[in-house]
Amino acid sequence: MEPRFPRALKILHKLLLDAFAELQLPIRFALIGGLAMSAWGVVRATEDIDLLADNTPSPLSKLTLRDSVKKFLEDRGCKVEWRVGDVDDPIPLLLRITLPRAAHNLTADVLWAHKRWQREALGRIIKLRVSRMEVYVLHPEDLILMKLEAGGPRDLLDIEMLLSNPSPDLNLKRLKKKAIQLLLATELGRCLRHSRK
Repeated sequence: MEPRFPRALKILHKLLLDAFAELQLPIRFALIGGLAMSAWGVVRATEDIDLLADNTPSPLSKLTLRDSVKKFLEDRGCKVEWRVGDVDDPIPLLLRITLPRAAHNLTADVLWAHKRWQREALGRIIKLRVSRMEVYVLHPEDLILMKLEAGGPRDLLDIEMLLSNPSPDLNLKRLKKKAIQLLLATELGRCLRHSRK
């Protein structure tokens, strides 16, 4: 992990916990992007921090919650933008945070869980030690499913790398079963074939 990320992660972690504590709402979140890949042993470059988050009530349906979170973060030196997708958008709600200077002005994208399986994935997060700090990361199976659903070229390459050197936590039988349920079995099969080349 690049040296600038640990400090930024600590600051982001505290900001999110403090924001939702002030609102008296619990929040769960975990790494899902390039840093999650690094946490699972796949080294690749990344320029930002990507998280999956969930809480009840969710800012997906509660507009006043979005305003409160935005104000809290802006009062602490962040630039904040809520991005709302269309009805059929695969990412219906994203919170983009540009962290303060103390966190190297890094950008964090927080995607809000909007499907049951994503909420369940946040119940299976794993705490890993990376660069002398503990971070919460999606279970490798759930990370693969997130990337299968996103389906971009970078996501598919990430999946192949995760599959070519699998974590002991990865249960391929369970992953295949879940991919079938989510109608992602064809894409998973393709990634599995490529990972064995």
